[in-house]
Amino acid sequence: MKIKLLKLDDGIYSEAMSKGITINQFLEDLYAKESGEESLYLGLSPVEVYRLKKLLKAAGKEVPLDAFEKQLAALDIRAFGPQTDPLSKFFATAAGTSLFPVYVSNSVFAGLMLAGLVPEFAAQTEVVPPGTTVFQKPQMDDAEADRQTRLTSEGQEFPETKITLSDHSIPVRKFGRYLAASYEALSAQKLNVVGLMLQRIGVQIAIDDTDDMINVLINGDGNSNTPATTVQTVTTNVIAVQDVIAWAIGLPSPYKLDKFVGRKALLAEYYGTLAGMNNPSDQFGFIGISLPKSFEWNRAVYGSGIVDLFVGVDSRYAFLHVTTGAIMTESERLIRKQLQGTAVSYRSGKVVLDPNAVGLFDETHT
Repeated sequence: MKIKLLKLDDGIYSEAMSKGITINQFLEDLYAKESGEESLYLGLSPVEVYRLKKLLKAAGKEVPLDAFEKQLAALDIRAFGPQTDPLSKFFATAAGTSLFPVYVSNSVFAGLMLAGLVPEFAAQTEVVPPGTTVFQKPQMDDAEADRQTRLTSEGQEFPETKITLSDHSIPVRKFGRYLAASYEALSAQKLNVVGLMLQRIGVQIAIDDTDDMINVLINGDGNSNTPATTVQTVTTNVIAVQDVIAWAIGLPSPYKLDKFVGRKALLAEYYGTLAGMNNPSDQFGFIGISLPKSFEWNRAVYGSGIVDLFVGVDSRYAFLHVTTGAIMTESERLIRKQLQGTAVSYRSGKVVLDPNAVGLFDETHT
């Protein structure tokens, strides 16, 4: 089927903003209306599109082009792979020029998805309209006595579970950088090289976003919801088998620790303890204990200043990721080839849904 070339100009960005959707969602919707073709990506956020493409690829299925990729193909702009066009190819036509900011944001977004742990740890992702700066957190009674149901006789009333909005709103923080490059310096560079450099900005955003997540999981989101569980090793600065077991079953029922993150040095001790066992997964599995998946994050910038901790979650319930779902760029500047000083940003907030689903492992206690 022939790809339809859309009539595009720089007004598409203000239209997308007025509708409260990302530019990729706008293009997907516009292409579906103009071409009459159905799309797997219609209505999906960039994060959801990324995950769907990843699932299709892993299943060995064909991954359809999204609307942006279709427009590049229609304009004969080769932006991906080993044989790509120079950056100046975008500015050869009015339609290509209007799509250049999408290329920048998508390239940065690719780096964001390649690094960072927020998507791995989040129970859900709430996509909010572009420009959102705060999120009003829903909350319910956390005390067990307030959550328990009651066996009642006919005619008796059930107890209530209160779901309210928190008094403290959650900031949807902005992570970003200014581009320090001129169009003249990059115009002859191939798009795969430029894309890789833009991806590195996304990688750094992902790193900073993950640091913020770890800080929130340790210290709470400002609503008196620090982790309910801290497992300490029996002996300071030593991880023994009984400590591994205590960590694996540390969360209160019915929560189950399935993922955790820690610094490389501490994880090396943890793995060393497991290496001293004979088939630890089989041994633990025999008695009904499953080991949580570990992630290395060798950073020393946890907001609390505590670096030698494992931070673990039941990823079904622990926290909600709030995001605008896309990389934002100053589209008017990019369209006018004003790369120097152009801002590239991403908004992200973290909401602790249930502190009972978050646990800490402390080896350095005194």
